[in-house]
Amino acid sequence: MTISTTSLPILPGIHGNETFINFEFSFFTLPMFLLIFPVLYMPITFIVMLRILVKLKYAMRDKNINVPLFTAISISQLTCVLFFIFDFVYIRLMTTGMFTSWCASVSPNHYLMVLYISTYYVNYANMIFPFLVSTMRLVLIAYPQRQEKINRVILKSALPFILIYPMFFTFFMWPAVGYCVAAQGPFPHGSIIIGFRESWFGLKNNYFLLFNNLFWLSASLINNSVLLVKLAHLKSTTAAHTRSQKSHKAEVSLTVTTVSMICSYLSNSMIVIAAQLGIEYSYYAIMLRPFGNDLETCMVSWVFYLTHPVFRRKSVAVVQVSQHVRLNSPSKVVKF
Repeated sequence: MTISTTSLPILPGIHGNETFINFEFSFFTLPMFLLIFPVLYMPITFIVMLRILVKLKYAMRDKNINVPLFTAISISQLTCVLFFIFDFVYIRLMTTGMFTSWCASVSPNHYLMVLYISTYYVNYANMIFPFLVSTMRLVLIAYPQRQEKINRVILKSALPFILIYPMFFTFFMWPAVGYCVAAQGPFPHGSIIIGFRESWFGLKNNYFLLFNNLFWLSASLINNSVLLVKLAHLKSTTAAHTRSQKSHKAEVSLTVTTVSMICSYLSNSMIVIAAQLGIEYSYYAIMLRPFGNDLETCMVSWVFYLTHPVFRRKSVAVVQVSQHVRLNSPSKVVKF
């Protein structure tokens, strides 16, 4: 996704180019189809997210579910929506050719960097949530008596960290100048993407993206592996008659939701790997990346909403499990 000054002879900017200034936009192109396609599934996903947020509101009022964990999942979904919006403009709208003539008519500027930095700022923030949610799930299983208090502290500490963390990987782009270049590969004539130059120390985004993707993916995989082992141990050591059906469904729902959040790393990995294979492959990855992001946004929301018993109309809001493993009091209940 990053276009450095060394690649400008291969992918020259379109600024001042008469061919692109006189470009005529058409609705009947592949990028336009890719732009409209999310209409089939994103509206219903937004409705599902809204219902999740409404349930969170009542849960915080009634304190009838695990509020910290529920809050982390809800904030994660809001971050996914922000990333969808920024990436929608950054890739889908820009490659349609709607802004090609305008972009070719202006000079490279810092305003284009606002969109670029915002997209990757939200992307880096979004990478942390799969690890955060899986960590809170581990706390719930490992410390059932104190899990709500511990998770509340973890969430309060994590949110400021998530806001600050992406700045360490976008700071070098602040003085950079953004410019438009012609997209190649499967994109038709007139499709453009945003690149930048004159960054601090000549840094590029690819290596930071690769590091974050591998680091948070590895951390999330380790967390989820430990979580699955602990759940299997809990199931084998807890008598079947002490575990209600709703409790079991809640455990399965949260586990599948936590694992499905790992999908967010697939699209970023695709971009980095394709860039290493060659510039021609990177444009295919650029075309497919938004759908990888959509997959994570939709899958997490749908899985959580369709599987967790708290969203069933006939279910009771409080799901209780009698814990006999490592508990001082056998009557202690855990809210999922």
